[in-house]
Amino acid sequence: MEYIDILELPSKEAIQSFAKREKLTDYLAQDYHHPQEDFLIASDIPPIFVVSDGVTLNFVKLIENKTKYPNPSPAGDVSRIFCESVIKYVKDKYGTFTEKEVIDVFKFANGEVRKHNEKVGKSEISGNKTGYYSATGSFTVIKEDKAHWASICDSFIAHFDGEMNLKFKTLGPCQPYAVINGEEQMVNHLESGVLNLEKGDRVFVFTDGFEHYMENPDFLKLFKEWNKNLKERIAEFSEKMNSIDPEKYGHERSLIAVLF
Repeated sequence: MEYIDILELPSKEAIQSFAKREKLTDYLAQDYHHPQEDFLIASDIPPIFVVSDGVTLNFVKLIENKTKYPNPSPAGDVSRIFCESVIKYVKDKYGTFTEKEVIDVFKFANGEVRKHNEKVGKSEISGNKTGYYSATGSFTVIKEDKAHWASICDSFIAHFDGEMNLKFKTLGPCQPYAVINGEEQMVNHLESGVLNLEKGDRVFVFTDGFEHYMENPDFLKLFKEWNKNLKERIAEFSEKMNSIDPEKYGHERSLIAVLF
């Protein structure tokens, strides 16, 4: 088993495109750098792979309050806590881990977020209707020839064969409103399941910043030839596509690709 992981902050072009579209050019100056809100952890011993994407904060409220976008981002704190908690829980349970425990992984990690949010409290700048700082996330635990997975909202799991033919991809539904914020009912909106893996399969765990990439045949072709230059070729592809369409290819993004 091999894996690569990629975490990229939003490009300058993507930020300025967003600022122009949302009429935020005065707030998001040319030299603005958005704080990290994605987080990922890849563990090969044991094989646990998790990503999370903090919900963007409410720019309107920040402007009304004459406040700069906080750095570090409190939404980024949520994504970090979720990832670290998934890893902690599974490492403790991996020896006896079964499909039934996938939901318990989410409950534990979401519970750790709850502890954090209870200390922080609700905020009008949270960027979502729950009032709590929030994130989306997905993870997979590989044991023998099974990949046990779960995802919530628009963080994803995808499964391809060695020729990069799609076997499975999560739907990424966010309605009814579903996030990682500590609220117990969020587990009811979780997608989860088990993938049966064959030698040469590829499993992807990624946030929505990679969604357009994963729909691009030229990007997917990069993974057919898995070698030491793969990350370099991905970086070149990303730079090219960001220059063409930063709205699709320049957002903050996280991806873990696993070669089984």
